[in-house]
Amino acid sequence: MSDQRLFLIYDAAFDDMDAEGCPAFGYVLLFNEDDVAEYRSGENPAFPAVSLLFTDHADGSISGDLLGWSALDHDIFQSFALGNFFMLMEQAAQVAINAYRQVGHVPDRLIALSMPEDDLIQFDVHFADLQLENSDAELQLAQTMMAGRPYLDS
Repeated sequence: MSDQRLFLIYDAAFDDMDAEGCPAFGYVLLFNEDDVAEYRSGENPAFPAVSLLFTDHADGSISGDLLGWSALDHDIFQSFALGNFFMLMEQAAQVAINAYRQVGHVPDRLIALSMPEDDLIQFDVHFADLQLENSDAELQLAQTMMAGRPYLDS
């Protein structure tokens, strides 16, 4: 994966329930910040994007499923290795679902940054509508999310 930031935007238009009635959350992967500003919910954009579905299964497992690609002939898909994409998708699903389990809100945005020297993907997790009473509550949330990060071990 390149050193660029990648943006996973929560889009409720793609939410679904699996056969067991488990919650699933739709995300759209965008490759630059300009596209984030241009993206419209539920639409297949003209610029490169990937729609994903992250499911929180009843048995506690987490899965990420590919819903579709757009603008496949774009240069980004020539340089974005498929193996890296699947690693990103797996880790992003775990980050999003674990954040949802801990705070009861789906993250509105995940910003992924590859750290090739450590062979890791770092995620910045954003909640648009999560209201916290004070800075102590914010610190407690951050500590809760950092404790036992199972998605880093996958």
